[in-house]
Order: sequence, then structure tokens, then C-alpha cells
Amino acid sequence: MTMAAVTTANRKDCRGYYDNIRRLFNPQPFANFILGLIVINSIMMGIATFPFVKDDDDLRYKFDLVDQIFLIIFTIESAMQLLYFGLRGFFRDGFRVFDLLIVILSWAMEGTQVIRAFRIFRASRLITRIETMRNLLLAIFNVMPKMTAIFLLLILIFFIFGVMFTTLFKGMYLDGELTEPFFESLFYSFFTLFQMMTMDSWSTIMKQIQEEYPTAWIPFVIFIILTGFVVVNLIIAVICDAVSILGGVDNNAGLSAYAAEDDRPKEVCIDGANYNIIEQKVEGGGKPSSQQCTTTAQRLEELQKQLDDLVVAQDQMRRVIEVLSSRASKVKIKSSSHRNRR
Repeated sequence: MTMAAVTTANRKDCRGYYDNIRRLFNPQPFANFILGLIVINSIMMGIATFPFVKDDDDLRYKFDLVDQIFLIIFTIESAMQLLYFGLRGFFRDGFRVFDLLIVILSWAMEGTQVIRAFRIFRASRLITRIETMRNLLLAIFNVMPKMTAIFLLLILIFFIFGVMFTTLFKGMYLDGELTEPFFESLFYSFFTLFQMMTMDSWSTIMKQIQEEYPTAWIPFVIFIILTGFVVVNLIIAVICDAVSILGGVDNNAGLSAYAAEDDRPKEVCIDGANYNIIEQKVEGGGKPSSQQCTTTAQRLEELQKQLDDLVVAQDQMRRVIEVLSSRASKVKIKSSSHRNRR
């Protein structure tokens, strides 16, 4: 057996191996199974916080054991995905990378109780498994430049008013005029301004300061208008824009899912000419029917005929141009010879 034959056989074996992995780990039933495990695992981590589990060592051990089994299953699933797609293909999808990162962090958070409390972030894998949540997240990422501009504006407003309020009202808590150190330092001022932006008891803070400074309502009202109304409404408008983008994503969800399942071009042969076409998902789901494939082939044949006609017309036009050019050159030669005779 030659080296080429051995290489071909090895490639066929590898291809069959990867196809088996794909059939086992990529179909929709398996994805639904993993989704169900994530939901069950998240519910169990919530139940584990109740006293009847925390105070019972035997029951808590059983919960931890089941949690380890879930984590092993998630690890195997991520490893098989990494093996099938390869390093380059795996890390091209941000959602697969996010899943792998959550699994790695889950193994790293098996130490102290404080670190283990962050295992609940494993429930965030639901975002990568539910298609509508994935599309919503992608739509929000698309409007992140606008959100960044709004947050920069908000930071600037906070800095200006934080410095202003700290300068104006610092020392009132030490003098017993305020019940809390709202503006005793710049960091206290930032926290108080955030509380005011959420409309949480901002009028109470303002009235305490008004007892000493009657005109203190002016900067308070200006800050509330800028942050509680203008900036918040800008954020809502950007989120509405993201939701409108989500509508367009949902319209193409079926086609994207089918293309992700098998995006290899299908070859059609018409009159000895090969054409590569991509199957499209039709309404109602599934692959195109034989009638639709026949219609596509007929359209391709018509386009080929039109292309042939254009080639013939182009050839005829080229011949006409050559004839006209030769006649024009002859006329030019005759006119020049006539002038020379004169």
C-alpha cells in the first residue's frame, strides 16, 4: 500500500470519527438535554442555600456530589466541542468560548466556601443555549458604541457634580447637620449621586441640606433632570434600538441555523457546466424539495443561455467594430493620398 493510500485512509477514518462526534454532540436533542441539565443544576444550587440543606451534612454532601457529576458532564461536552471544531474553529465562536470559560472557572471555584458561592454563574450558560437570549445579547453588543458614549457622558456629569457637592457640603455631617456622611469625601459623593439618580430618597437628602442652605435645591434638581430623566431615557432609547435590531435577527434565525448545520456548497451539473449553490432554508423548515431544486436548476439553465447569447452578441459587436475600423482607416488613407496629389 502506498503512502498516498495510507494518508487517504487515515483522512477517511478521521472524517468518520469527527462525523460521529458531530452526530452525537451537535443534534438538537442533545442541546436540549444539556440545557435541561443547566436548568436543573441551577435550581439545585438555589435549593442548596436553604437551611435544611446547609445544616444537614449528609444532604449537603449529596448535593455537592450531584453538582460534581453535572460539572463532569459539562466538561466532557466542552471537550468534545473543542475536539470537533479544533482550536481555531472553537475560539471563533464567542459563545463556545464563554461556555468553556464558565466550566474552567467552575473547576477553579471548588476551594473555599466564598469562592464556591460564585458557581451560580454557571447558570449564565443559559444565555448561550437559548437562541432568543443569544440574539438579544448580540443586538445589545451592536449598540455598545452608543452605550459607551452615554456612559462617558454620565461619568462626566458624576465627576462635575461630585466635586461640586463635596466642595459645597463637606463637613455638614461632622457638624451634626446631616444624618449620614453623604458628601464627606469624593467617593461618598459619588455613591450619594448614584442613589439620587435612582430616585432613592433624594428629596430627604436635599431637605436636610436646605435647612442650612435654602438654595441647595437648584443643583439637586439640575442633577436629577440630567441623570434621572435625560440619561436614563437615552439608555432606554438605545435598548429599544437593540430590540428593533433583534427583530431582524429573528427573521434570519432559521436560515442561520440551517447554514450552521451544513454550509457546504452543493454541486449541480447542467450541460457539462458545474455550479456551486448553497441550500437555503425554506418556509416551514427542512431542506428544499425536489421541485424547488428542479426550479433552481431551470433558472440556472436559463441564465446560462442568456450568458451564451450575450457572448454571441459581444462577438458580433466586436466584428462590426473591426469592419468599421478597417473602413475608417481606408477612407483616411484615400483622403491623405488625395491631398498629396493636390
